[in-house]
Amino acid sequence: MQQFTMVDTIIVICYMIVLICVGIWVAKKTKTTEDFMVAGRSIGIWRFTAAMAACVIGGSLTMGSTSMAYESGIGAIWLGGICALSIFLLSLFLRTKLSNMRILTTAEGFGVFYGPQARVLSAVVMMIYMFMVGVVQVVAVGTIMNVMFGWSTQVSMLIGGLVVLAYIVIGGMWAVTYTDIFQFLVMTAGVIILCPILAIHGVGGLGAFIEQAPATHLDITNLGAARIIAYILLYTPGFIVGQDIWQRAFTAKNPKVARHGTALAALYIFLYTVALIIIGICLVIVMPDLENSDLAFATATTTFTPMGIRGVIMAAALAAVMSTASSEIMGTATVAFNDLIRNAKPEISEKTGILITRVIAVIVGLLAIICALWIQSVLVALDVAYAFISGCIFIPCVFAFLLKKVSAKAGLFAMAGSFITVIFFMAKDGLAATSPIMGGIVVSALIFFIITALDRKKHVVDIHEDGTVYVDGVLQETKTRKSAKPMGLE
Repeated sequence: MQQFTMVDTIIVICYMIVLICVGIWVAKKTKTTEDFMVAGRSIGIWRFTAAMAACVIGGSLTMGSTSMAYESGIGAIWLGGICALSIFLLSLFLRTKLSNMRILTTAEGFGVFYGPQARVLSAVVMMIYMFMVGVVQVVAVGTIMNVMFGWSTQVSMLIGGLVVLAYIVIGGMWAVTYTDIFQFLVMTAGVIILCPILAIHGVGGLGAFIEQAPATHLDITNLGAARIIAYILLYTPGFIVGQDIWQRAFTAKNPKVARHGTALAALYIFLYTVALIIIGICLVIVMPDLENSDLAFATATTTFTPMGIRGVIMAAALAAVMSTASSEIMGTATVAFNDLIRNAKPEISEKTGILITRVIAVIVGLLAIICALWIQSVLVALDVAYAFISGCIFIPCVFAFLLKKVSAKAGLFAMAGSFITVIFFMAKDGLAATSPIMGGIVVSALIFFIITALDRKKHVVDIHEDGTVYVDGVLQETKTRKSAKPMGLE
């Protein structure tokens, strides 16, 4: 296996410097909290598509799909395919009433549908989810830089995490959006175009690739139904209702851009997965006895690509991870400020709000780096993240979209009951068990539908395209987001 050269190292270092420079360049655009948190709601279709795709494609998809393709071949399509399908389903949900609201967080929307207590509880759940996913991305950044530079994993996590934190704090969501566009271009060039072409060339061409691919790697069902169902439960709820994804949707200049851009991002994610599968299968052809399949992507890069291009492709891997890490840190800071601090003190000025959100982002980023240095298992962090968002948020959020009348009590008590259930099963069966997700969803659904059936004080929430909100025919919110008057429990 070839090693990284000084040229490759310089390329990757220049890439990280560019990210920080982009943050500095767009900092002048940040004048209000809406600028800092949702890029002024002004992103057009192509920039939005690139940013949404980069947000979703992280370390788990890039490294995980290549590793799975090395082990199981085309069966790895289920991992990226479920992610792509989930994002496409989100594009359909963006046709619903929540997408018209001029809000900054999904928790703020929960406040309109289910009351102020539900807003706070959903904010706490969202913060747990995004923070844990952010920790996973910092771990992935450290792993990639460890392979590239030979630094210790701890030093790699620290440097990579600080780079992400730097451009977030400087430029906010404008910086996250523009760096994601740059990262999208690097990912497209490195992962979708260059690496698959060079990998197929490395095994002797397309004919040799088809002929030499192990027969076991050409069975799309070889993962088994249980594993496929587990991926659906793990990823679909989080992608449909997660603040990190919705915050990107809120950056679109109108709901039509959000819908179409999200659908295009889903197609891109599918193509990205196919490219990773080609890379993984090519590697198993030339190196069938790789000791650690988790290093399949890095090994394929050093095996199939020449000096210079190797640096571009590893920069693409970093791009995939850093774009997701920045989304999680930014999302956590946004929810903390918007739904916990400003919700309690709405008189905070725009300038002060930006400063407070920057401080929160620094704290969240540093805590994520510390947890990444300490945590023992990336999979455990993901299990914790998705257990909370799937078990506690999914049912109330989806049915807020779909039902004509909603019960504030049903939403609040479903979240509270499932939150306790998730914690109970984590304590009972362990953090990595599937019982917290399953138990949380079942309890949430039972409580939600029982109380909805019994509650006679259900509300009709009508949200117009201009962002105005009517509850039972009474105007609750004007186009100016600050004037929102969420309904409460009666």
